Amino acid sequence: MNEITNAAPQAVNLLSQGVTTEQAEKVAQDLVGQYGWLVIAALIAILAKDMIVNFAQALLVFMGSDFNNDDIIYISGRQARIVRVGIRTTCFYMTDRSSKMVVPNEQLKQLTIEKRLMQNGKVPYLPSGGDPGYIGTEEVLIPPPPTQVEVVEKENSKRTTRK
Repeated sequence: MNEITNAAPQAVNLLSQGVTTEQAEKVAQDLVGQYGWLVIAALIAILAKDMIVNFAQALLVFMGSDFNNDDIIYISGRQARIVRVGIRTTCFYMTDRSSKMVVPNEQLKQLTIEKRLMQNGKVPYLPSGGDPGYIGTEEVLIPPPPTQVEVVEKENSKRTTRK
């Protein structure tokens, strides 16, 4: 500790004067000390902790068998098919909107994900892409709501048929 208190005024004096590289290295060595690199390495490790944890979680998802390609799952009640599980991201095909959703693997823990389980030889909910009976997905078109004129005409036709 005494070395640091002695080196700080030297650093201020050197900054006010012209500083050579040898003098700057000596002041830095006095400030950091012989084992100061350990402190610096510990600070870097603490700052990089989140990055290391996210990489470990992503690796567990990638290496695990919880999520496999062509699995049908439900994300917050919406049906989805897993297209690809990568090291950093997982790609989903959302069947209700025919859209693609890419989620970083470290954010999968924040999603509410359900998966139907096969029990007693039941057939899967949807066939996978490699199955021989797989035809594809069809888009369901919902008709627009009726206009006010159509509603009135429908009510009038019901009244005339009742009489």
